[in-house]
Amino acid sequence: MALRGPYYTTFLSASARCSLTEIPVKRPPFDPSRAKGSSFEGGLFDPKPVAPVAPSPAPSAAPVSDERVPVPPAAPPAAPSDMSVTDASALIERTLADGIRGPLRVRGEIANLSRKGHWYFSIKDAASVLRCVMWQSDASRVGFSPKEGDAIVVTGKIGHYGPQGSTQLYATKMEPQGVGLLEQRFQALVKELREKGYFEESRKKALPAHPRRVALVTSAAGAALQDVVKTARELRAGVEFLVVDVRVQGDGAAEQVAAALRAIARRHRELAIDAVIVTRGGGSREDLWAFNERVVADAAFALPIPLVAAIGHEVDTSVIELVADRRASTPTQAAMLLLPDNAALAERCDRLARELRNTTRWSLQAMRERLRELEAAPALTSPALRIARERNALDALGARLREAASGEIALGRRTLDSLATRLVRQSPAARVAGVLARVDALRPRLARAVAQRFASSRTEISYLERRLRSAGPEETLARGYAIVTDDKGALVRSATAAGARAGARLSVQVADGAISVRVEQDGRKSGAET
Repeated sequence: MALRGPYYTTFLSASARCSLTEIPVKRPPFDPSRAKGSSFEGGLFDPKPVAPVAPSPAPSAAPVSDERVPVPPAAPPAAPSDMSVTDASALIERTLADGIRGPLRVRGEIANLSRKGHWYFSIKDAASVLRCVMWQSDASRVGFSPKEGDAIVVTGKIGHYGPQGSTQLYATKMEPQGVGLLEQRFQALVKELREKGYFEESRKKALPAHPRRVALVTSAAGAALQDVVKTARELRAGVEFLVVDVRVQGDGAAEQVAAALRAIARRHRELAIDAVIVTRGGGSREDLWAFNERVVADAAFALPIPLVAAIGHEVDTSVIELVADRRASTPTQAAMLLLPDNAALAERCDRLARELRNTTRWSLQAMRERLRELEAAPALTSPALRIARERNALDALGARLREAASGEIALGRRTLDSLATRLVRQSPAARVAGVLARVDALRPRLARAVAQRFASSRTEISYLERRLRSAGPEETLARGYAIVTDDKGALVRSATAAGARAGARLSVQVADGAISVRVEQDGRKSGAET
């Protein structure tokens, strides 16, 4: 069955029994049983019958208190059998005033905080929520700036406000306790997933430029669905929506959202789904908590097609938005991020078509002008003239070629004649005769050079001989000196030497011979005999 663009949507839920039912996109009538999503319990296309979801118990009006003054309960006044709303509100107010005496100290986490003069907020724990109000005079005395998720202790009195039908705690004092339990769980899960790479930009997929079918995971009774479809209609996107009706708040919501994402991951090719939008409207932290569960984060991380998440208001941040490929602040922005603007595309196509027509027109005009120039060319008007002109050019080139060839041949001949003349003039016999004549001319010069070299060498040798003789012992001995040695041939350099003692035999070398002497006395007192 063909689906017709954004004006018709396919709703899938457990009760659909795997059939694709085409229904008009209208806001359905209010159904209290579907206020928090469908009664989806199993997988996305589980055909099992679904048991109706039991309504959630109403929050208890009794606060959770650390210090409660034991007061015996007062007997409630007898109520008339028939009373007005004002009388009933007054009765409730009197009963609370009589039954709960003195201030209460209640601990919990802040939710839905509004600080415009007076402070309006709620405190909550895992099971209950208590509305609170703190007048501006009391709020000005609070010594810190509370924020969503803070754990606090509030002191005040329980009262009933008839015009709005609300029972609330009128707070007079507020003390901080630190980060609340839900905020701690959120921060711990974000830290764990960040370390595992769930938020890495490198793993996030690009959105398709022109998706044809988009899975929309949300409550079929919620306003988020209508916002997305309305935006698609305004964009004229021509996209089919496969709406998966799930609970988006309360017990079992996280499991249903995760099951829907896992089923889409299994069947996205079969159903031709190009991308997924997970969205819901605003609410408190606990209302949006289903999208902060680990099971939803794992299913979103494993999704093989692009995911856009828009949960709550712009200031709200959920885990699935951090894991998703793109985060949107509202359902409308999610649709605008993912869906093409067909009106803008049509305008662009029209502009490109105009540019193409203009370019084609200009090109044709240029070609026509060029054709007219060619038609007016002499070569086209008289082919014989063109042939004659080309023949003349060819003849001129032939003459130049012949002239160049003749010049090269003449140059070669002249070069050859010059080489032959040089070869005749420089025969081997003539070259040998020339060399011999040069040798004869150089022979006298060689003899003179040799004689000069010999004379110079003799003079140098004589000089060196005289220097050697002057440095030798013979010249010294000739001047009257002597060389004295002992009987062992060792030089006697001192009169007190061991070899010059009395009775020792010495040899005295003089210029013309050697003299043998005997020492008569030691030391400087010389006396010797030959």
